[in-house]
Amino acid sequence: MKILVIGAGVAGLFFANFMDCGELTILEKNEFSGRKLLASGNGRCNFTNLNFSYDFYKSENEDFFKYALDNFTNYDLIKYLNDIGIATTNLPSGRCYPKTMSSKTIRDALYNSSKENAKFIFNQEVEAIDFSKKEVVTNEKSYAYDKLVFATGGKSLANSGSDGKIFALIRNEIPLTKMTYGITNFESKEKFSKKTKGTRITGKASLFVEGKFIKSSIDDIIFQDYGLTGTAILDISNDLSLALRDKKKASVEVDFYPEKTYDEFYDFLEKIRNNFPNKSLYDLLIGIINEKLIGDVIKLLELSPKKKLCELKTYDLKKLVKTLKNLSFEITKIHDCENAQLTIGGVDTKFVNPKTMESKIFPNVFFIGEILDVNGACGGYNIQWAASSAKVLADYLRSLNV
Repeated sequence: MKILVIGAGVAGLFFANFMDCGELTILEKNEFSGRKLLASGNGRCNFTNLNFSYDFYKSENEDFFKYALDNFTNYDLIKYLNDIGIATTNLPSGRCYPKTMSSKTIRDALYNSSKENAKFIFNQEVEAIDFSKKEVVTNEKSYAYDKLVFATGGKSLANSGSDGKIFALIRNEIPLTKMTYGITNFESKEKFSKKTKGTRITGKASLFVEGKFIKSSIDDIIFQDYGLTGTAILDISNDLSLALRDKKKASVEVDFYPEKTYDEFYDFLEKIRNNFPNKSLYDLLIGIINEKLIGDVIKLLELSPKKKLCELKTYDLKKLVKTLKNLSFEITKIHDCENAQLTIGGVDTKFVNPKTMESKIFPNVFFIGEILDVNGACGGYNIQWAASSAKVLADYLRSLNV
């Protein structure tokens, strides 16, 4: 039985490891496997998360991903990697990594172990697919198949080979959902000055869509001359991208002091004002925010940086608290589509069997990983999905004794 896989990325590599029977051939347009995997987690490969919930996943077919994630869990993935010789660790946040903190560790282990099961053919790009003839044509030759597996990824990080060209080849025959980019950064209507570019704080980013609170994250927030980035922004980015895709008004509120309530922060500032009445507003701000941000904050307050604290009115102090607890940015667009880490949308899962990953339109055609309309949040959830969907498919094909 000839099993042909398009794509030697993370989903393709996991499938090749799980599938130990059949005549398995993997086509890859790059000169080596796992190119996008090498870049994951800033080169450290955050492969899953101890904090697991269905809430970290989205699909237009809401229940589609549950079977695969239950069948091969985060703890199953950790054990599997340990079993093939990869030591793993996790951060207090629950994010899991190889102990080496190197994506290459996982890529090399998966590729080296899968070479026993699969034949890899590199530097060949798929140019046509004939589902009726069961034939795939590349830039060099054609390949017949009995089972065809799409493990191509989506359209994010195009320079890794995941450029979305596969969607153009299949869109007339395979239903697709509307697509956009996830785990990325954003441009905002309100911008801080160039002086603040790259300034990092630890705060809370809260997403509001059409005025309704959606979700929040406490982590790094980085101010850029175009808008906002940082881990907290990446954590809420999928929901933010979906709002922009659907042309809904979206804003992010930044809280510099999530550990304090509004009243606690006011009391904190009032105490400083009472203890140091002759201190200037500028000097007050030096102690509570990054100095690079002071000029922009003072501009928002519409006060003189030299104004003495004893001269601040209760209204001024309340405005300062509101500014640092509820600094709002209206989001206008995705800033960097080319380097977004995830494709939101893809093959419509209403037409795919969740227990086999087989197309309901074309028998013997399967989809795994990012090409499907399943998107996970930032934090290792998408590599988990690639592994879980690959395991479901491998288990199904092995049950057929292919």
